[in-house]
Amino acid sequence: MLTPYLPYPPVSGGRSRTYNLVKRLARDFAITLVCFGRPEERTFDLAPLRALCDLAVINRPSSPSKLRAALLSLTAIKPITMRLYTTPEFRETIQRLLRVRLFDLIHIESFYMLQNLPSELPVPVLLSEPAIEYLAWWRHARVAMPIYQRPALALEALKMRFFEPQAWSAATLVGVMSEIDAQIVKRAAPGVPTVLSPNGVDVDYFKPSNIRRDPDSAIFMGDYKYFPNEDAVLYFMREIMPLIRAKRPNFTLTLLGKDPTPALTRLGSDPAKGLRIQGLVDDTRPYLNRAGLFICPLRSGSGTRFKLLEALACGCPVVSTALGAEGLGAQDGRHMRIVDAPQAFADAVLRLLDDPEEAARLSKHGRNWVVERHSWARSAALLADTYLSLIGSEDLTTPSPSSRRSRRR
Repeated sequence: MLTPYLPYPPVSGGRSRTYNLVKRLARDFAITLVCFGRPEERTFDLAPLRALCDLAVINRPSSPSKLRAALLSLTAIKPITMRLYTTPEFRETIQRLLRVRLFDLIHIESFYMLQNLPSELPVPVLLSEPAIEYLAWWRHARVAMPIYQRPALALEALKMRFFEPQAWSAATLVGVMSEIDAQIVKRAAPGVPTVLSPNGVDVDYFKPSNIRRDPDSAIFMGDYKYFPNEDAVLYFMREIMPLIRAKRPNFTLTLLGKDPTPALTRLGSDPAKGLRIQGLVDDTRPYLNRAGLFICPLRSGSGTRFKLLEALACGCPVVSTALGAEGLGAQDGRHMRIVDAPQAFADAVLRLLDDPEEAARLSKHGRNWVVERHSWARSAALLADTYLSLIGSEDLTTPSPSSRRSRRR
């Protein structure tokens, strides 16, 4: 398995996905995980992850500044992301492992990691796409502020629109998060086979408690270096928060997660704005069980959102934009409220805060739906079935699965 990040501790969406899948798949498969990791991340105690798999962590250069990123975008054909997530050390590690071990399957998370593989491979390749990257970048290019950032973002989206489908065509099978993503893949790369490889949530870890909810509070969480998350908060604070505080002047929004940007920090430093920045916390459950609701005002991005699944699993009522809830299959008014316009979003928030019975009904149905449709157990079972179907494929010119397993360490 190849991932662009070190999946432990599982403090963000992608890391949580990889860790929870490996945790469950390791019961039936011997997994070798090769990933990028920043120097500060490698100082964590990785023993829980090493207990599940063979682990190789490769240093990844720091992300460039905005100015350097703009220069890289203007002077290269490939997207910046592809340039960041390939190094000689990573490619050499993969080649060495392929020489000394015979694997049944290679599982890659995100298209830009595929470039680290040799051109000729004797085993099937499953490429899971946690998000459709070109679509995520294009959506952000339409709403990014300041406006002068939009041409550079659109250029990156255009590059990804060319390279991402090429990666899909090079894989044996493409794993998608939802049927919506499957249709996007099929339109962009006709003939490429897809399989459902959805995100999930640990429904035994994230669950309701008896903590009394604060009716004047909401939660949002994410990695704020990821531009859709910063944009979502800025949009909420600019367009929606004033409408809510006109009716509930004590209403506050608390941000959980890593790397709040300077723009968010400035807003949080003004008590009159109602924004509280809690930052990265060891355990999000007390916050999700105490907040009156969870808001997800995303206007850009792609894929399915862990944050919504975790909130719903804790019984926290959710108000989201349609894009924020994309791909989950949630029903507006039953599992969560799904609204887009600022006034409609504010009205949905106010109704749930003013009507505890309605909030409790939404909470109950949301929790039950997540347990049934979006548990990690279900996601891992779907992925295990995909592994077995690829390992048993007869149309691939590979050694037999039994001979590979007998030589694998």
